[in-house]
Amino acid sequence: MKIVIVGGGAAGLMAAINIKNDNNEVVILEKNEEVGKKILVTGNGRCNLWNFDMHYSKYNSSNPELLDKIITPEYEDDALNKLVELFSILKNKNNYLYPRSNKATTVRDVLLHVCNKLGVEIITNYTVTSIKKTDKFIINNDITCDKLIISCGGKSLPITGSDGSIYSILKDMGHTIIEPLPSLVPLFANESYLNKWNGIRCDAKVTSIIDGKKIKEESGELQLTDYGISGICVFNISRDIVKALNEGKNANVQISFLELGEDEKVYFELEEKNNTVYELLLKVFDKKLIKILLDKMDINPDAYIKSLTTKEMSRLADYIERFNINITGHGDFNKSQVTQGGVSLEDINPDTLESKKIKDLYLIGEVLDIDGDCGGYNLGFAWMSALKVSDHIC
Repeated sequence: MKIVIVGGGAAGLMAAINIKNDNNEVVILEKNEEVGKKILVTGNGRCNLWNFDMHYSKYNSSNPELLDKIITPEYEDDALNKLVELFSILKNKNNYLYPRSNKATTVRDVLLHVCNKLGVEIITNYTVTSIKKTDKFIINNDITCDKLIISCGGKSLPITGSDGSIYSILKDMGHTIIEPLPSLVPLFANESYLNKWNGIRCDAKVTSIIDGKKIKEESGELQLTDYGISGICVFNISRDIVKALNEGKNANVQISFLELGEDEKVYFELEEKNNTVYELLLKVFDKKLIKILLDKMDINPDAYIKSLTTKEMSRLADYIERFNINITGHGDFNKSQVTQGGVSLEDINPDTLESKKIKDLYLIGEVLDIDGDCGGYNLGFAWMSALKVSDHIC
C-alpha cells in the first residue's frame, strides 16, 4: 500500500511516523524547501506542544455539535503519550507543554529525524495543483497512491506555505468549504488615544460584544498598542469578532482593567476612601493609562473618593471595569496564528476523518473547519487528528 501525505507540517509528519511500517510506502509532498516551517514559528519559536486542559470545548467550528465526536478523551491520551514517547523529557509551564530545549527547532528536527529513520520519503518544493481519483489517486498526473492524506493547513501565516490553494481542489472533488478567515489575531481600532497608551501591558479581562450581545470573555495579559489591542486574551476572543466584521456587524471589546479577589476588595474599599481619584489610580495603573481614563471620566482627579457623588462613583467604576473600545478591523492571514473555516465537518467521518465524498481520502489538521484557542490547542489537534487517521489506515 502506498500512502501520500500532502503537507509536511505537524499533522503530516506525525501521521507519517505512525503509518510507516515495513508493509507500506509513505511519501510526504511538501511545498516548501523544507518541512515543518510553521512549527518553527509556533509559540514565538518555543513551540507550545500541548495543553493539559485539552478538551473539545476549547475548539470552534461551524458544526460545533460534531467536535466532541472528533476530539475525544481517547485521542487526547494517545497524543500526549506519543509526545512523551517522541520527546522523552518535556517542560511543563503553567499546564503548557514545551520541548525541554525551549526551541521549536527541536520539535521539527525530532519529527524529521524519526521520519527519515523509518524510511518515509520526503519530496520538497512540490506543489500539488491537481488530484484525480480512479482506482487510485493521481496527483499532478505524476504520482499515484492508494490512500491520500491532506494535511497542508489553511491560510494562516502564508509565509510558511499555507496559502489555501488546496481548498479549490477539494471543492472540485465535492467538498463544502466554509469560508476561511483569520483567527487568533490582534484587533484594530481608530480611537484618538491609541498612541497615548501604546506599549502598555496589563492584566485585564476582555469581553467580545457583537451587535450589543456579549459573546466570550477571557482574562490575561492585555497589550495596548498604537493600532488597538493584542495579547493571548485578545486572540482568544478574536474569532467571533473577525467573523462579525466580515458579516458587516458591529463589534466592540469591553475591557475590565481591574479585577479584585474578595480579600483585595475588602482592603480596597477601606483604602480607597482616603485617596484622591488620582492617588487611587496611580496605585494600580500605568501613568499613560491614567491620563486616558481621567480624560474620559470627566472627574476632578484631586477629588477624594469619599466626596464623589453616586453618579461620579458609577462613572469611575464604568471606565475601570467596563472600558469599551470599538473594533474596526483585525490582523489578516499574515498575522493570524490559525485559520477558521475550511472543509466542512459534515463532509468527513468523525471516527476516521475519512472523506464522505471520496473513499480513501483523509483530512487532518488546520485544513478542516476546526480551530482552537491559543495555548497549544491547535498543535494538539494536529497530533490528535494525525493519530486518528493513522489508527484507521494501519
